[in-house]
Amino acid sequence: MPKFASGKHAIAISDRSGLRFPYREMVKEWNGMWVHYTEYESKQPQLELAVIGPDGIGLENPRPEQRSAPKTPVMLPENPFETYLAGNGLIFVHSPNHRRNDATTVRFRGTPKVSSITNKFLSCKDVDGIAGSTICDSAGYVIDVGKGMPLRQTTLVDALDISQTTGIKLTDSTNFSAVTTDTLLRQAILVDSELIRYTTIASDDSLGQVSPEATAINPNVVTRGAYGTTKAVHSAGATVTLLEDPDNYFQFTQGTNATVGGIEGGGFPISAGPVTITP
Repeated sequence: MPKFASGKHAIAISDRSGLRFPYREMVKEWNGMWVHYTEYESKQPQLELAVIGPDGIGLENPRPEQRSAPKTPVMLPENPFETYLAGNGLIFVHSPNHRRNDATTVRFRGTPKVSSITNKFLSCKDVDGIAGSTICDSAGYVIDVGKGMPLRQTTLVDALDISQTTGIKLTDSTNFSAVTTDTLLRQAILVDSELIRYTTIASDDSLGQVSPEATAINPNVVTRGAYGTTKAVHSAGATVTLLEDPDNYFQFTQGTNATVGGIEGGGFPISAGPVTITP
């Protein structure tokens, strides 16, 4: 390899000033210029281009605000309304898998209109002497789940504590078991203000499955405080009312009595939903 001299006696010419300086006092700047150390200028910091990445947009551990889904109407099957008895204002509503709680308010609406801003829906058709405008009243109606059967009633044999799900015995389950044993649909009874949901009635007139043993293995077939009601203590002899198919029906009472009873109607389309709808 070549060997350079130390230059202790050499003279150098500055690239900046053109003056002569001892060789060993010369330095090289960032731009390659060979200058005396007294002439040295460091690189301007603004010439150093920093590498800047993209702006941060998303948080690493976000916890967004939980938003509830807006309430919307649910379309009902054709002719969803059924009157109960002649001279009675009770109406049953067929709404498959409605998932509604007891004592909530529901408004019914007919065909949507596009020509009106204030009144956006038509009323349903008249049913058994009850005007469709009455059924589709803008204030809605407070509902009870199931098809209430005031003529299908009995009493409790024993008192119930607040959490009991087995051994709930009825005095006479004749009208109850005829509805539930073959279909195995969920049914409910109303005791005071509590709804108790069950599957079948056993041979000993107790709520549950087809036998007390099966109910003991799977006590969840009986649900206390169902459909938004509150569990409560009930005394022996308390009145028990059957509610048919509470998962697929609910009922309400309006001010006009039915003419015949047991008549279905209302037409299509009909929806059931909140009293107000936010656009």
